[in-house]
Amino acid sequence: MKKNISYVIAMALVATFSSCKQDLVTMEPVPVDQGTAPLAVADSVQTFKVIPSASIETDRLQFRAAHNEMQATGFYVAPNSTITITVNVKSGTTVPRLAIGTPFRDNIRPVRQYFNLAAGTQTFTVDQYGGLVYIIYAANNYTTNGEIEVTFGNGFKPVPYFQKGITTHQQWLATLDSLKTAVPDVVFSSDRSIMVSNMDEALLYKNEDQQAIVNRLDSIVGHENYISGLSGTTGVHAIPYNKHLVTVRDSASGGYMAAGIAIYYTESLSYRMLQPKYLTNTNGWGLWHEFGHTYQQKGWTWGGLTETTVNIYSMAAERGFGLPVSRITANNSWPKLDTYFAKPIAERNYNAGDNDLKLIMFHQLWLAFGDNLYITLSRSTRENRPNVSTDAEKMRYFMISACQIAQKDLSDFFTKWGFQVDAAVYTEIANLNLPAPAQDITLLRD
Repeated sequence: MKKNISYVIAMALVATFSSCKQDLVTMEPVPVDQGTAPLAVADSVQTFKVIPSASIETDRLQFRAAHNEMQATGFYVAPNSTITITVNVKSGTTVPRLAIGTPFRDNIRPVRQYFNLAAGTQTFTVDQYGGLVYIIYAANNYTTNGEIEVTFGNGFKPVPYFQKGITTHQQWLATLDSLKTAVPDVVFSSDRSIMVSNMDEALLYKNEDQQAIVNRLDSIVGHENYISGLSGTTGVHAIPYNKHLVTVRDSASGGYMAAGIAIYYTESLSYRMLQPKYLTNTNGWGLWHEFGHTYQQKGWTWGGLTETTVNIYSMAAERGFGLPVSRITANNSWPKLDTYFAKPIAERNYNAGDNDLKLIMFHQLWLAFGDNLYITLSRSTRENRPNVSTDAEKMRYFMISACQIAQKDLSDFFTKWGFQVDAAVYTEIANLNLPAPAQDITLLRD
């Protein structure tokens, strides 16, 4: 196999998420350290296989929005440069595409630059922006197979490329030193994520434990896969096939955000991303929250809950990392519940509450019924694919589903919380002939 630098290629071993919530698998050719500390850069010849498209994944998982389908290459191209790439089609007829530019990282550009790739050698001219290079090789189904071998030729510049379980700290230091003036970005690749950081920040935090960073990124995904009832590699409940893309953005853009096909963090928050201790303590909440947005299901996220149901996943990560108190307790949000419940029931309107208050309702259900409630709700939503579109339909779906999963009549709970729905919904719950909970769930605290 051709190489742009002398190192040996090996298949990454199967990585198992330490809490045994699900399997995480790496299947990329990667360099092996033989003691001479070769640079941590991508091979000039890489193999890519067809993956499910973002849209087909969104449909399978019943998510609210599509996310990443780009595969990292570990290369950068300069603005206005000429690049040469060779494609050897080993199998299949799916047309691969080259994508130049990282979402949000290159926020000055109107749209990424794309080139359809054909078998053989081809040359392209890069636009005035340049950027990191990705391969899009996806199908809108789970049956299409295909494999290509891509040779990255003239114009492709390797970036520091940290690969989980493969790259050593010494390799990383040597690579940063070698390429610090050659390229603006670095890339971290874990089993379940791709993270882009800028070179300056990577140099600033070069003495941190990069292996811990990628491990903890996978742990965040693992905790949120778990509460979503996702596990394994096949079937409707398989772990998402495509990696989460997390990228840096200029500090003027706020803090964190999940939008479109990527999650971004601003440069001012790089210290949290590049120092592993911040990924698993209370400072990690912002990232856990943005990952959570990628898991929200459309069937039970009605209007006004975008910033509420997301934290079901954030709190799963919080518990997974062993934080001693919930975010609700840490933020002293419980008094909001006391104020709200001081109103007569007829004056309560759940949907009019703020996000902190509305989250308490979901958390009380977790306090009463544990992880199983949300695991089962997520799985049944994928299986049943509810045809709901209005807020009223989504509220009904959630209320009926919660009762069925808990095997309790939760009418009193929803009434006290001010769920203003058609009386027919409460009649439907009554017709399930379920017993009331043994305790008043609205009184639960942690």
